Amino acid sequence: MAVPFPSQSDLASRSNVAGSASGHIVAFFTTDSIYESEARRMIASASRLGLTVSTTSMQSAGSWVKNASMKAEFLLEERKAKRGPLLYVDVDAVFHRDPWPALVDYDCDISVYYHADGRLAGGTILINDTPAAHQLLKVWRNRSNANQEIWDQVVLQEIIAEDEQSHKPEYRVKKLPVSFCWIFDRLENGLPETVYIEHLQASREVNKEPRVFGRISKRVARRRERTNDIEMILSADQRTKPLVGNESEGA
Repeated sequence: MAVPFPSQSDLASRSNVAGSASGHIVAFFTTDSIYESEARRMIASASRLGLTVSTTSMQSAGSWVKNASMKAEFLLEERKAKRGPLLYVDVDAVFHRDPWPALVDYDCDISVYYHADGRLAGGTILINDTPAAHQLLKVWRNRSNANQEIWDQVVLQEIIAEDEQSHKPEYRVKKLPVSFCWIFDRLENGLPETVYIEHLQASREVNKEPRVFGRISKRVARRRERTNDIEMILSADQRTKPLVGNESEGA
């Protein structure tokens, strides 16, 4: 099912063109965790396409779910600080091509991907520079802070659903195609014609259950094989050595 990760020879037709319309790509990660190396891989994949990712390091809140709940606060601050479209991407992702040509004309406040079963996926989120987007982030931040044991994307889905069912909806929401939240071994993802962003599911490592005789699950094994293949391609690309170079800041 895997779409090949682009090699150096594929980059010319996939990269950001100087002067073309774009926005800000942002991400955060917790310090002293596997997400630091995930961030380095993501930055490397973006750099080779001429993309800049602003990454922010943050102290762990104590659990994976609580760390995820910091997303709304982080995005609200980023939305206040930056003008133009804002694209949030989880750091355990890699870029296959420049996403902006497909996103800059999205006429909405926020755009998110929904799985086939209707669950919202918060790994890639487009947030436009609109008053309604700012307000949505405030509501999301407040609810996440009040419910830190609830997964951030569950909270966001509830807010959007409530607004859609209201007498006068406030938010314009557009659904992202799977090509912006593609997972190589998820059958429902299929084989999209174009992949922009691939998510590598680091949560499989963080939340994995103990296995008999130390064996790892098939899902973890598939992830490790995929990330190894991608890192081999990135390491072979001299323009991405060392795997750093984009904006990074501490919280």
